[in-house]
Amino acid sequence: MADLGRMFKETESYIVEMRRWFHQHPELPLQEKETSAKIKAELEAMGIPYEELKPNYGVVATIQGKDTGRIIAARADVDALPVTEDTGLEFASCTPGVMHACGHDAHAAMLLGVAKVLSQMKDELNGTVKLVFQVAEEIGKGYEEILEYFDSIGGVDRVIGLHIWSTLPQGEILLIPGSVFAGGTGFTCKINGRGGHGARPDLVNDPIKAACDLVLKLSSIPSNFYDVLDHSVVSTGMIQAGTMGNIFPSYAEIKGTTRYYKNGGVDAIRERMDQIAAGVGQTYGVDIEVVHDGGVLPVYNAPELIPHARELVDDVEGLKVSPQTDPICAGDDFCFILDKYPGFYGVLGAGKTDEYNYPQHHAKFDIEETEMRKGAEFMGRYIADYLK
Repeated sequence: MADLGRMFKETESYIVEMRRWFHQHPELPLQEKETSAKIKAELEAMGIPYEELKPNYGVVATIQGKDTGRIIAARADVDALPVTEDTGLEFASCTPGVMHACGHDAHAAMLLGVAKVLSQMKDELNGTVKLVFQVAEEIGKGYEEILEYFDSIGGVDRVIGLHIWSTLPQGEILLIPGSVFAGGTGFTCKINGRGGHGARPDLVNDPIKAACDLVLKLSSIPSNFYDVLDHSVVSTGMIQAGTMGNIFPSYAEIKGTTRYYKNGGVDAIRERMDQIAAGVGQTYGVDIEVVHDGGVLPVYNAPELIPHARELVDDVEGLKVSPQTDPICAGDDFCFILDKYPGFYGVLGAGKTDEYNYPQHHAKFDIEETEMRKGAEFMGRYIADYLK
């Protein structure tokens, strides 16, 4: 087997260069035209064939080994967020109001690093590698094109991914069986009442009081009305109503989010939300409609694959398995891919030592770039081991 440690160290500067290019040129979901063009140009320079995932800008590169046996896929998301960067980096975003504030620039760069190394040793691989660059993860769209592509080639035997994480210490990789990221949905509660003068609350059906009561009752679901053995969240982040202090409005609206880790949790939470809304509506004489929108499943790692993945970490210089056993309360549409094909999602620590590490989606979000080589090498080693 090729000396993967040496090869990835030689590729490290390339990975950093790519990350900085992507970071400087972020694009929002479904607008990743230049990002895609850059990825395709790099693959062409490596002599790696690729396919475009229409109708958007996703790309799948293929590294063909000695035979066409097993197929393993590795996925990286490439889209950015509507955040105005405040890092002060020399390679900060050149696009006003758009930033790679979630690490997808690093994901794309690491996967290109994997492509560069594995393309040099393809004659040692007994099977096929599919490297998938996914668009629109932040809005839960790009995974659909990936599943359609996998179906078109008869499926894949294994699929892996890696998410870089600024608040996990550098030098660690989180590999846990079962749910590693949460499932969740968004929700909107539309409250229709009957407004009137602020001096006569007895003559109105006040949607504001109903909204306030509803927020408190919904927040009690995790501790009182849902599985206490499943970490869960029902949070309200927005409430809107009214125009003046002495006017009762006729309408109020709240928006929030849910999180859970057990399969089927969303159905139980939704049912309880609807019951509570109906009760609050009856109490205050208002009509409440709860609209559940979007959402992802828990990102579920096949438990039987984790022990061997952890063993391979020992071969990556400077990387160890994280002692953390708790999952992360974030969502990712990689869940839908893992729901259909066996695999896992690792979380790569990239928190800077002795510094405050801003979380994902923050305007000051940044990572320790030395960790990207470790992440790319881990993925490369796993793929090579699977096809040895």
